[in-house]
Amino acid sequence: MKHIKRNFLFHDQLHNEKRLAEEIQQVEIKEIDQQFLKKNSKDNFVIITTDSDEKIFSFIYNDNGKSCMIPVPDFSLVNYNFAYNLNVQRKEQRKNLVKNLADISNATEINFSFAYDYHGTASACIISLFTSIECFINDIIPEEFEYKIESDKKTEIYNKSQIQYSISFNDKLTKVLPQALGINFFAKPNPTNAHIHNLRNLRNEIIHTKSDKTGRNHVEILKKLLNFKYDETFIATFKLLNFYKKGFIEECPCSDSW
Repeated sequence: MKHIKRNFLFHDQLHNEKRLAEEIQQVEIKEIDQQFLKKNSKDNFVIITTDSDEKIFSFIYNDNGKSCMIPVPDFSLVNYNFAYNLNVQRKEQRKNLVKNLADISNATEINFSFAYDYHGTASACIISLFTSIECFINDIIPEEFEYKIESDKKTEIYNKSQIQYSISFNDKLTKVLPQALGINFFAKPNPTNAHIHNLRNLRNEIIHTKSDKTGRNHVEILKKLLNFKYDETFIATFKLLNFYKKGFIEECPCSDSW
């Protein structure tokens, strides 16, 4: 699949609803200069209207006396986009890794560095893609929703904030979202949602890497990073996010294939 169209935080609300836009100062992009930024720096949040009528949620940042306007990306999309770009790099690094270390007799220190580059890029790709899903889940939980866990002795009730901090990723996906939204991407086991579970498992192994005297655990993680189904998992993530929010991830309409 192609890289995605970059939308910013509150994109749908700003283009389909009035409430958020009415609460925050709006300004045409041509009106923004240093005088405007310094005058409004205390208000901080601003909605920019571009020449193409795009509305972008932004904030004013003071960098040692020089102010600038910084658009706020949707964190789910920015992590997905970053993971996509890392995956492009990873594919090339994997080719270099295998090509340059196939004949170890001619290997140099530069050749050995390919293992460093691949592991770092592949790990960052996995972590960013997982983070994209986690950000998305937390975002789509309705503000007033309460998640209830009932047993014979007690009933536990979690509000949105408590769900975000206290409920596991897997339970959010398979229990909270079905209750909150009335639909369940994981209703039936299939290869698509298996890729999501595999992503979670590998991310956890990377984040919580365990050490042993033999080095076996490190080897197993690196093998998984070499063999992981990256493209299939990107497609699965695309389907998951768009299942709960139609059209959330859009492939960029440009002709570039990066």
